[in-house]
Amino acid sequence: MAIAQSKSLQAYNSFGVQASAAFFTSIANRNDLEEALSYAQQENLPIQVLGSGSNVLLIRDFPGLVVHIGNQGVEWLESASAEFERVRVAAGENWHNFVSTCLNKNLYGLENLALIPGTVGAAPIQNIGAYGAEIANYFVELTAYDREENRWLSMDKSQCEFAYRDSVFKSGGRGRYIVIDVTLELSKQWEPNLSYQALTERLKDTEPNPQTVFETVCSIRREKLPDPAELGNAGSFFKNPTISQEKYAALSEQLPGLPNFDIEEEGLTKIPAAWLLDKLGWKGRSRGRAKVHNNHALVLVNPGEASGEDILLLAQEMSSSVLEKFGIALEPEVQIL
Repeated sequence: MAIAQSKSLQAYNSFGVQASAAFFTSIANRNDLEEALSYAQQENLPIQVLGSGSNVLLIRDFPGLVVHIGNQGVEWLESASAEFERVRVAAGENWHNFVSTCLNKNLYGLENLALIPGTVGAAPIQNIGAYGAEIANYFVELTAYDREENRWLSMDKSQCEFAYRDSVFKSGGRGRYIVIDVTLELSKQWEPNLSYQALTERLKDTEPNPQTVFETVCSIRREKLPDPAELGNAGSFFKNPTISQEKYAALSEQLPGLPNFDIEEEGLTKIPAAWLLDKLGWKGRSRGRAKVHNNHALVLVNPGEASGEDILLLAQEMSSSVLEKFGIALEPEVQIL
């Protein structure tokens, strides 16, 4: 395990903002991680774990040790049922490549989650979801290092406390657990998930198969979201807010046509943050060197020289405008470091 000093993190965050780590290491296995944690403890250094940095905003240099999760590997496992197969995948694997690999193995369920940027290890932390699916639907367990108890442990779905774009790793357990691998269970029999309206509309006159759903999801995402390799961004910056049915009814009078999505919690509904931001004219607007994408009000971008602070100030201005106009507090989906 090698430790670098004064390491630039520009290549390790999809916003492409400039920040540096006082110390940096990339781990390839459990032993590397244990050595990195031991080094940080000996030197009394704070720790920050990074995958591909696709859901973080760096607003300043990090004074401690950044641990980059770089382990690789996919292991195909047996399942209790002949209809399913389990797969254990290293946290450092690229998520989209893994989805494509599963499809090539005729294992289904993840095709609606194609082209989501980031690594596999970040997927359960964020409980990633898109186009009517989320990783919690296919999750079995993960292996993580518990920094409080200094031991490795397996965590099942209930222990992960999955919620909308949330989990125990983001709420009460932030910084406590370091994910090293994830086990999912996928179906050998394909059933199309076309619950999302955009997919239904694109595929309504076709007989879709898994590959066409995969390709359609990729096409829709490319139309809506810029490629971070070409324009720095972290996808949707804010979560879609959950509000009461009474609040929704009142807002609908103020905003005719306001969309909403049913959720399992009684008396509550979800509305699209992008729709609210659109109504306030945020598409294409700038603050300092940061900008809102021309085609999507939920996506903040770095056109080239924006700092993390530039992007954060823009996000705060957007959130404040929604609170002032509609009485709704937008919550960042992106982790601010």
